[in-house]
Amino acid sequence: METLPGFPYQHCLALIALCFLACGACRKGQVRKTDGSASGIAERGPVIDSHTLIAPLDESIDTALRLFERVGVVKFCNKNGGFLGSRSFAATLHVKHRLKDRFEFFANVSWNRVDEPGWGEFEADRFEREVGFGAKGLKFFKAMGLAARDADGKLIHIDDARFDPIMQRAAKLNTVIAIHVGDPKAFFEPPTPQNERYDELKLAPDWSFYGEDYPPLMELWNQTERLIGRHPDTTFLLIHLGLSEDLDYMEKLLDAHPNVYVDTAARVPEIGRHPVDKVRRFFLKFQDRILFGTDLSIGPDHWQLGSVSETPVGFEDAVKFYQAHFRFFETDLANIDHPTPIQGRWKVNAIHLPPEVLRKLYYANAEKLIFARTVTVPVVDPVEEAPAPAVPAR
Repeated sequence: METLPGFPYQHCLALIALCFLACGACRKGQVRKTDGSASGIAERGPVIDSHTLIAPLDESIDTALRLFERVGVVKFCNKNGGFLGSRSFAATLHVKHRLKDRFEFFANVSWNRVDEPGWGEFEADRFEREVGFGAKGLKFFKAMGLAARDADGKLIHIDDARFDPIMQRAAKLNTVIAIHVGDPKAFFEPPTPQNERYDELKLAPDWSFYGEDYPPLMELWNQTERLIGRHPDTTFLLIHLGLSEDLDYMEKLLDAHPNVYVDTAARVPEIGRHPVDKVRRFFLKFQDRILFGTDLSIGPDHWQLGSVSETPVGFEDAVKFYQAHFRFFETDLANIDHPTPIQGRWKVNAIHLPPEVLRKLYYANAEKLIFARTVTVPVVDPVEEAPAPAVPAR
């Protein structure tokens, strides 16, 4: 055996042994690195975070861009664009102007005057104007079904007829309706120390929907299915993987409604509790309809990594947050930490998706559903400076 000049024979043997061990580790687990290093990003490919809540302020956007460069996120979509006439919407337009094709956003409805006649048509008209300024969809927060009330103080159901004009307009505009339906099952149970999400509910007591006049969780889903069933031409995105704690239910829903998509935002803890084979089969079956998202929230003075936190979190915690997502989807590791420990004091098992499915999950599905989507009205950049007047010909 030839050795390198000045490099002892036994050192060469040790080097070869290390190489074999490294190759064995790659075969056993995953060639793709998940440590957020440059080489890991290159092997993973580009990532779109389809579900973020970044404050539309320069400081917050700059912080997010530094984070995204570190973890390999090349595009992101804010789901908190506000509504036309709000400061949030105006600020979001400036972010869109600045970042161009790297950024998309969903507008939100205003619940003001929701009980007045014609509210649905008014919001549909407003949404059309918002689409003309760049919105790719409309997101309903969980106030839909759990907070918005009529003049008598009764909760407005998700399948209420006043939403129909908005759903119909979304179909006409070729846009997406995103809905946050309900919340984890534990949030509908007594918020006592016996509740498995008690640590979270202590910090966010308004996330508890137990008692009072809140409907059972499955009633919210029955309402949702009735709404979707009335609008087969509208594209729906059920965020947080819908009812992520019941994959059998979600499989039936997706089978019955081919116009429905889901994202993974803030639900790896729930997804990871299911048997690996079941989760993997679900992701393989619906590989063209699942979008990667995290629910990352960054503001001037706060970070939220999928949920509230008992201790302050910052940049390096956010890097680990993304790495934990990648580890779950890419490796076959068992009994690992999920991205947001306060969402459940349990471990999860990674699902080791094939490379072609990861490419769809991380990038292609969001690119097709949101970023490359062509709406049916002209889109203008209202922040763009007016062109200089033409010089008259002499």
